[in-house]
Amino acid sequence: MASWTLVFRDVLNEHQDAFVSAKGYTSTRARILKTIKDTIVNSETAKDPCIMLPGKNIRRAIRTYYLNFLEDEEDRKAEEEIIEGGHKDRSAPDAVTVEMVRERENDKPEDAGKYKTEFSGFDVVQKLFKDEFGEYDKKHRDTSDLKSMGQRTRLARTWHQAMSADVKKELERVASKWNQEGPPGDTKDRYRSRNQKKVLEDFIDMIRRTMGLHVVMLTAYDRGEGKTPGTTIWETAPQKANKSFSQSSKDNKKWAGQAQDRFANWLLEGEYVDEVASDEEDDDEDNLPDLTVEVDDEGYPCLLKGFGSLKLKYRQKVVCSIFQKSYAVITNNPRAPVPWGEVSESPAHYLDLECVPENTVVKDPSHMQKDTITAIYSHWKERARRDEPIVRFVGYRQADFYDSHGKKGGAAGKSRKKPDYVDVTSDEEQRLKKVDDGKSSSDEDEGVMDTIPIPDSCPKYHLARDIVGYLKSLSMLPSYQRLLAAVEKLPHIGYSTTTKQQLPLWASWTWSQAYLPQAIHGNMETAVAALEDLSTYQFDSRGTGRIVILGLGLLLRECRRAQEHEADEASADVPNYLGNSILGVEVGDQIEEKIAGIEAVVEALLKDANVGLSVVRQDIDKRRAEERKKLKQGQTKKAEEASIADEKRRVEEEKHRKEEKRVEEEKGALEEKKRASEEKKRALEEKRMEEERLAEEASKAARGVRKSDAKGKGKRPAVDLGEPVKKKVKVSPADAPRRSGRDKAAPKRYQG
Repeated sequence: MASWTLVFRDVLNEHQDAFVSAKGYTSTRARILKTIKDTIVNSETAKDPCIMLPGKNIRRAIRTYYLNFLEDEEDRKAEEEIIEGGHKDRSAPDAVTVEMVRERENDKPEDAGKYKTEFSGFDVVQKLFKDEFGEYDKKHRDTSDLKSMGQRTRLARTWHQAMSADVKKELERVASKWNQEGPPGDTKDRYRSRNQKKVLEDFIDMIRRTMGLHVVMLTAYDRGEGKTPGTTIWETAPQKANKSFSQSSKDNKKWAGQAQDRFANWLLEGEYVDEVASDEEDDDEDNLPDLTVEVDDEGYPCLLKGFGSLKLKYRQKVVCSIFQKSYAVITNNPRAPVPWGEVSESPAHYLDLECVPENTVVKDPSHMQKDTITAIYSHWKERARRDEPIVRFVGYRQADFYDSHGKKGGAAGKSRKKPDYVDVTSDEEQRLKKVDDGKSSSDEDEGVMDTIPIPDSCPKYHLARDIVGYLKSLSMLPSYQRLLAAVEKLPHIGYSTTTKQQLPLWASWTWSQAYLPQAIHGNMETAVAALEDLSTYQFDSRGTGRIVILGLGLLLRECRRAQEHEADEASADVPNYLGNSILGVEVGDQIEEKIAGIEAVVEALLKDANVGLSVVRQDIDKRRAEERKKLKQGQTKKAEEASIADEKRRVEEEKHRKEEKRVEEEKGALEEKKRASEEKKRALEEKRMEEERLAEEASKAARGVRKSDAKGKGKRPAVDLGEPVKKKVKVSPADAPRRSGRDKAAPKRYQG
């Protein structure tokens, strides 16, 4: 299994310097440990079962890892005590120390609803040491018995009361901090957007009903760096008037607008500025820190020690000074201010963007917030660790460049025309020599500055003069002159963004030597590599194109110088290696071939009368092609999704039909079974009734026989029940013989 220190080495190395430098700042180190822990735990890599993460306490493992990088013995000993303290019984009340509280004080609740009531020290200890109290609870209570749940709060208070006085005091401090700061900013924003309107309207209506108060309330919130606070007026709804107070007249509307503006300005100047010192501290000159920024041998600014302990406004001043001194390196003028307006609009044309963190808005440091300043300074520390300039400008305004030859004796020759932009490559390392150490003040002499003499044949000498004329003078080769003319037709600033490219050190307007380096004259591979870099450099603007022309022209001039060199006629300033130079006709032919290729590329850029329009059209066509491609892909995807949906729907319908058919069949089978069962029951019922009828008839027959036996003389033989029962048939008596009237006897009364 892979060790977590190897898998997450980049994360650990990223915060290593910050952790080591935070000696004595327990809370700072705790924040660093929490950041690293969150990064590791929330990463997808941590979910891999092959990664062997530490046990329960990841922060302790990270602290142990950084222990190997601590050089200070006292610092190491303090960290070891913290680590050893973690191996004690965590559930004991005395196991909680002040350092542990400070380490975890930033683990505050993120639910804004929990801040409705103020936190106490007891609430804080339950939040920060939830696991420790859980162990204590298990040792002193049967957690499986639900009836003992009521004892949990009592145990928690007993556990809290058993802690030392220093720990309880620290817990109260953290509680006060939580109550003051509230939840994280993004949590506040979500809670405000969801509940602000209802809460304030309900409150205003409640005090109107209960107290009869009419309220005009002004609220504001911080919208983030560089933005004006958001302000709103809340007021009691009018009961009889037609309009509310703030909308009832022009004066009231004006007052409401001014009140919101003043409130926002007050917040920006006071509440939303971190660590603002009091007026007494500002007026006390003895309390002002030393903000002097030192420079190295090349004139680049160095990091200021103790930067993290400065207030925000002092940090802003230090960052301003660092940018200013770095701008002085490229302009040769320590008094030239950084053109922040132009830098903010086109930062890539002025700054090497590797000198600032990604997604950072480049602007005047005096307008930056604390988080941005901290991120920039941390980025600079990493660059300083790699021995790289912390800030490097790659372009400047031509008017800001100080020319010691052209400006001697005053500023009479200063032009009022708006200066042109001069592009300088981001890869050049040889920098202009500084005039002074950058510590000059406004009360110094404005006279002539002492500078190192610059040869009039070097690019730097002509930077503030006729650039095009200088480029033309480098070579009379027709193809070179045609390429220069074509490049001059390119736009001032290109429309496309090119990736970082490599150019020779001397192919720069900051090159201050009259001849190219000895390596170009003595090594064919070096010369060919430089020519290849120049020929493959991509550009679409006049400024970057001139740099390529400059490099090619310097190479052509060196070839001509090498061919014309005579040792006995050479002056003292001509280097000795020029006599043994490999540059000659062969290299010149190669340069001419490369120029022809570059010229073809430039001509392709100039195929339209308006190259800017051509490039824009290309971009538009490209975007339209991409949009059509995306649209086609979207339509194809939609068609596929529709086909899949239809197929899925067809399958579902088929399945539904089969299910209905199965249900119908089951229903028919059940009904058939039910009918068969009913038929069977009916047959059984008929059979039963028939048997009952036969039994009843047999019983009646038996009773009739018994009755006849009782009335008759003698006994009749027993009736065989097995024989069929003879039914009694009632026979009517025979009709009496009919007599005539003569045969009738006379009634007795008429008898004599």
